[in-house]
Amino acid sequence: MHIRPATQADSADIVILDDIASSGLASHVLQAGVRDGAYGRPLEFGRDGYAFIDGPFSWKNVLIAETDDGVAGMSLSFELTGGSGDKGLDDPVLEPLEALKAQVVGTRMIDSVAVYTRFRGQGIGRALVQAELARATGPSSIITDNANAAALALYQSLGFEEQARAPFLAFSDNHTATQWVLLTRPAAKLQHGAQTSAQ
Repeated sequence: MHIRPATQADSADIVILDDIASSGLASHVLQAGVRDGAYGRPLEFGRDGYAFIDGPFSWKNVLIAETDDGVAGMSLSFELTGGSGDKGLDDPVLEPLEALKAQVVGTRMIDSVAVYTRFRGQGIGRALVQAELARATGPSSIITDNANAAALALYQSLGFEEQARAPFLAFSDNHTATQWVLLTRPAAKLQHGAQTSAQ
């Protein structure tokens, strides 16, 4: 397995993996393109968004984990500036997430981390998060839901600490989550420096 920067040709995999990372939230939000009549399916709308729209939610901000069998996973991150460009599509379900993001302006937000089911259990998710931390120039932040115990354990094992919670607004009937959880981690260099001075 190796990790590489995404290319525009990865956009279909990116939108599928983003939907996996968000437990279907991406499809729910992308349904707007179908309602407007511009697209037949939400993932098609998302694929074109990742491929052709510049901004935080672009293939240019994605890392791809690849094996001999092809794309295995991805991560997406960007610097939170506090501007309108930080936000995705308008949807009331996203408002609690946007409120959490507003608390960590100035961090590198790891917006999505996902691995295809058949590639799980091989440390790919951990490697993607570590690669995101390596490219951050300052502190990092990440949001998951309180029902995703595996993700919470992974992020905490990599030095993330919980900072805040917000209500999880259900967008389908198959969710057990009740809260979004915001976690942050100091810059890798600062954390390393603190460890060094403590030795």
